[in-house]
Amino acid sequence: MCLDDDCNNELNDRRSFLRGVTATVASLTVLSRRDIHAQTPAPPTRVLDDPKIQHGRVVFKHNGADSIDGFLARPKAEGVYPAVLVIAGNKITEEYIPNTCAALAVAGFVGLAPNVFHPLPDDAPRNEYDKYLGKHTESDVLDDIQSGASYLRSQTFVSPGGMGIVGFCFGGRMAMLFAARSREIDAVVPFHPGVMKAPELKRLVVPVQIHHGTADKAVSVTESQNVERILKGQHTPVELFTYEGADHGFLAYTRPFYKPEYAQLAWTRVTQFLRKNLK
Repeated sequence: MCLDDDCNNELNDRRSFLRGVTATVASLTVLSRRDIHAQTPAPPTRVLDDPKIQHGRVVFKHNGADSIDGFLARPKAEGVYPAVLVIAGNKITEEYIPNTCAALAVAGFVGLAPNVFHPLPDDAPRNEYDKYLGKHTESDVLDDIQSGASYLRSQTFVSPGGMGIVGFCFGGRMAMLFAARSREIDAVVPFHPGVMKAPELKRLVVPVQIHHGTADKAVSVTESQNVERILKGQHTPVELFTYEGADHGFLAYTRPFYKPEYAQLAWTRVTQFLRKNLK
């Protein structure tokens, strides 16, 4: 399956989905505005410095013994909040993933991005990525996501009600696969998701909101249109929003195809959808 930085319509072999990663490998600590945005204004969708939220790295149990890391953001105010998993299409150290968690916190949710790329050491050279990631299958990633969901359920600041899941590219595909297999999830938001087949969607019954650019060169918008058709055919609540002329990664201000006006519009739709479905 394709990754966020290495996606095309021909990469459908699940066991080789982690080949060709090109993300920058760094520590999980979120880079400061000084590091990333020196000399330039902060993108309008960047909210990591919002004083009403708190965020940082967390570590939790994985398969009962081993630990897995992730990035968590939540409102500072006391209370309980609905939880939303964020599934990246690449290393979660790229700032737009922590920022997505932070944006969820600004909107009144707890956002957690489990590190589904944890087998890759931070200092692994590019030519050794396959050695670490080649055997980390989609089933393994689903286990990673479940560990994140279980961790969220154990937190006193997380509401016992519905949980959502948001994913990007490969992560969008995994978000739908997880929602089709888990009773934890009550709403799914995939952005330009990887290719899905009808049998994989058969058990997906919770509401789905898909976002896709019409000029996406990595994953054709026709793939999301096909998912919409399949889900409607099986009476799964679904809505597809397309963004004229937008390419892959239009939500991510760290990417060359970032479209701030579309990013803000899409995010408004996402938060409204999650509030409606996470009771």
